[in-house]
Amino acid sequence: MDNLNSITKSTYIDEGLAVLRKVKFKEINTFSDLQENLVINQNSDHSRKTCWSQIKKRYLQIDSSDNLIKTPLIKLIDFKQNVLNKELIYLKYLNSEKTAYFSVLNHINARLDFDNEIELSRNKLIEFLSYHLDYSEATLKKTARSIAKALVDFGFARSDSSKKISLSYYEPDLITFLYALYGEYTKNDYFTSKYNILNPSLEHIQNKADFPKLLFMKPNLVEVYLQQAWKKGYLNYEPRGGLNQYVLKHESLDNFTDHIIKEASL
Repeated sequence: MDNLNSITKSTYIDEGLAVLRKVKFKEINTFSDLQENLVINQNSDHSRKTCWSQIKKRYLQIDSSDNLIKTPLIKLIDFKQNVLNKELIYLKYLNSEKTAYFSVLNHINARLDFDNEIELSRNKLIEFLSYHLDYSEATLKKTARSIAKALVDFGFARSDSSKKISLSYYEPDLITFLYALYGEYTKNDYFTSKYNILNPSLEHIQNKADFPKLLFMKPNLVEVYLQQAWKKGYLNYEPRGGLNQYVLKHESLDNFTDHIIKEASL
């Protein structure tokens, strides 16, 4: 697969959150202004430079004139509880780190099909990565370690005192589910938009969509979430031709985000 690269850097969740909050709540319009107005908590100039480069790559969107774009992620930071923050940042991380995205989708989540809880074996993850990445063994080990640590950092996996990492099926916030649904099924610049379908069927989402797998959702929960979204008025439900179709009420992730923020303020 193209554009798969090694991952050897931290997730920088806390620093990323601080940056996203600064962009959301302060009048800062360019990346240069952001760097001047926020001190990153790192021990050296080199560490700070590395942290900024990773935050810029993973969590921000910047145009050719250095202007910061108010993305749906920025708009939704602190919209609800901190769990939502982590879930949304996790999705942005995966969309920026294609190797993590590919590994979660095709190796880690796939193993949940056989058991409701798994122990994440770094050796098996390294073996999987070795088929797709042409890197040294040391870099493959660092990449596997980075992916495993990211799942723990974002709250999708657990690490015990013996450093064993386990994970099970996960139930995301409904807003995260809808954010990912709109991200994948509408045209946008923020998500791995695979489809341009405003009336996807339950069957299409269960069988074709990536996002339920990226969120480690049990397959039969997809319908439960869609029904919740319909009852809350976020989607329309139109059974047609033997298919359970759900109609997205907004044509973009931006429009959906703006709607729920406006709705919450009423």
